[in-house]
Amino acid sequence: MLVDRLEAVINSGWRVPLTGKIQIEERDALDALDLMRTAVPEEIKQARRITQEREKILAQAQTEANRLIAQAQERVERMVADDNVRLAAEERAQELINQARAQAREVREGADQYAMDLLYRLDEELGRINGSVRNAMNAMSSQPPATEPEEERI
Repeated sequence: MLVDRLEAVINSGWRVPLTGKIQIEERDALDALDLMRTAVPEEIKQARRITQEREKILAQAQTEANRLIAQAQERVERMVADDNVRLAAEERAQELINQARAQAREVREGADQYAMDLLYRLDEELGRINGSVRNAMNAMSSQPPATEPEEERI
């Protein structure tokens, strides 16, 4: 690295006695600084490229995340819609079952009522027939016995 090179130039210098100063080769220090001046803009450009690449990757990741979220939301909506359709179908089926049971009950009650009406009419008719039979029996029992016609004699 260039910083290491500058540090090596400083370390290769010699100390001025009784001071905290170091004497270094001017040319070596200037060469190191020139190299740093040319390298730093390139490193800045590289850092910018890396930052742009990072932003591009983040944007792609965000786009992909948004796409996945949208797909998940659509799937949830389909599942909810399917569930709503299923619930509606179950409700409609229950309504149809209830209607069928009510109709069956009405038909059964109607058939029972019709049978009862027939039985009442039959009972009345049998009562009239029974009364007629008794009247006929009474009428016959109150009449004197019929005599048989005499046979003609020859």
